[in-house]
Amino acid sequence: MFLRCDTDSVSKVRDPEVAKDKGIIRGTVKYAWGTVSGATVMVGERSAKSDGAGGYEIPGLTPGTYTVNAKAPFPGYEVSSLKVELAPRETKTVDVYLDFEKAVVEGHVYDQDGKPIPGATLSGLLSGKDMATATTDEQGYFKLDRVTPEDRFIRVNARGYAGEARDFKANKEKATVLEFRLTPAACKVHGTVTDENGQPLRAELSLLGPGGVIVERTLSDAKTGYYEISVMPGTCTILPSAPGHETKPWEGSTSADTKVDFILGPCRIVDSQHRIPLEVLEESKDSLEARNKEVANKERHSE
Repeated sequence: MFLRCDTDSVSKVRDPEVAKDKGIIRGTVKYAWGTVSGATVMVGERSAKSDGAGGYEIPGLTPGTYTVNAKAPFPGYEVSSLKVELAPRETKTVDVYLDFEKAVVEGHVYDQDGKPIPGATLSGLLSGKDMATATTDEQGYFKLDRVTPEDRFIRVNARGYAGEARDFKANKEKATVLEFRLTPAACKVHGTVTDENGQPLRAELSLLGPGGVIVERTLSDAKTGYYEISVMPGTCTILPSAPGHETKPWEGSTSADTKVDFILGPCRIVDSQHRIPLEVLEESKDSLEARNKEVANKERHSE
């Protein structure tokens, strides 16, 4: 009498024991605005969709090394990959962050005679909802390497020159090259920023153009309080801001160099825990830049 060994039967008998060693990878898919629902998460040959709260779970994984890949359900984002080690019977939490696709934007800033302008500042909402900035070197060259592809908006400012803003399309396949030729500003607004006791303040001063669009920013000197902003002739608003002090905007018309001194009083105390300025913009720099872009777009569309 012969006894036949059925390998299939043996494997089935062992399955419950093998299953005891299997683990789970779970987590949340996130991006700049919160969590992502409907993202595809792949671990080995298994996959799952993230739920309404961005959560996912992939069970039944044997111990070992895995690559967790997450893909957004909408365009404009890179596939995110993370390597993880999974131990027997382990439940590992792996949160995945989806980042924007990236493009390179580079170029030069010159004056009207073609001479490079060092120290020019380029800024804009170039990486998703985040501000990105770059400063030109001695050759007027700048480079931004984390720009979200497609339609973007950038502004360039340089002391002694009129600011310039531009819409452009960032190319994902190759570097996008931009060139600026700035016009010298016709005049400047200058002066000092002090407190009520005459002590100089280190303040940020924003030059606002029509519609509240920020044209230029500068800082007053911490030792003297002196500041200087280049402007084109016409109406403008200058908004100084210093920690612990009220904000007093100045609005006027300039046709030549104009001296404007700011004396900032302390914030008014509302209660024992909060200090609130008499007049203050309640917007963060990011949201203010977003509003500036929206206003600028409306102005261009109305022309």
